[in-house]
Amino acid sequence: MAKKLCREKYTIRTLAFYQEQGGVFNDLITYLTKLRLQPKNRGMAAPATLLNEACYALDNSKLMSEEEAAKYIAEQPEIVRELIHRMEEGQKQQQAAMTLHAIIDYILQHKQYQFVNQIINMLKDLVGRTCSDEEYQQILAAEQAVMDNSKIEVVNKNEMHHCNVFPGLVQNPQFPKK
Repeated sequence: MAKKLCREKYTIRTLAFYQEQGGVFNDLITYLTKLRLQPKNRGMAAPATLLNEACYALDNSKLMSEEEAAKYIAEQPEIVRELIHRMEEGQKQQQAAMTLHAIIDYILQHKQYQFVNQIINMLKDLVGRTCSDEEYQQILAAEQAVMDNSKIEVVNKNEMHHCNVFPGLVQNPQFPKK
């Protein structure tokens, strides 16, 4: 059997820690909170405590062989098993969402170039060095498609702070006219 994890690292985690992690943890917090509000689940442990247990069990099972991990998870309470399953599914969904094609689809869904130009530039800078020519052409095609769909729009945003500027027309006889 592999070495054991330190349980203290998990017991000190708070709800704020999981909210900061985001992703699947926010969904799980919402799910656990709704479960706790049901009369039949009164006395259920706090969401942070359940998430601590599930994270510990999941991380601990990753250190074991497949058979040991299955047996270990089967020994956990039903709610912890369900949380482990949901965390694994959420991680798979996050990994699938970060594929090149998923990012390009996200870019193409937006109508304005200004909303996705940073993503496009990141792809061209980071992925452009390691991807194939075909994938790079897909990035360029997505950029061109979004640029073609974008309306040309001038946004004039005049914000002046801590200066001696008079916005608009000033009509006062004390101001010199030139």
